Amino acid sequence: MDITGIGSIADIAGKIIDKIWPKADPTEKLKAQFELQKILEERENAIIEAQKSIIVAEMQQADPYTKRARPTIVYAGLLAIFLVHVILPYISYFARETYPGIALPTDFWYVWGGVSSIWFVGRTMERRGNNNPIIKSITGAPK
Repeated sequence: MDITGIGSIADIAGKIIDKIWPKADPTEKLKAQFELQKILEERENAIIEAQKSIIVAEMQQADPYTKRARPTIVYAGLLAIFLVHVILPYISYFARETYPGIALPTDFWYVWGGVSSIWFVGRTMERRGNNNPIIKSITGAPK
């Protein structure tokens, strides 16, 4: 089993072959499983390479805003939190009005928390000088 919990590509390929040809010759099954495993690995590698090239292209753009898009999401979320949980309650307090208790949606917290966490971890690792391939692919640094 791999770290994603889904299982290795070989396990997935084996399950697919067993479902398609349950009574086939074991050597034929192994051949088919090997071929399917090769196809699945190539697909995964192509996806990773595409993601990496997108990140590299994003970081090499001349437009500086593209590089600041993730921090903008973080700062916009902080602004929304500050507005809903600090500014509006103080305004209602000083206006002597009852604050209706606005709540940010649960989806906001999930998405904003995920984006903030990934951005924070990536920036921290980059500033610490970690030069492993994962950090380089996240930050778009040259290899």
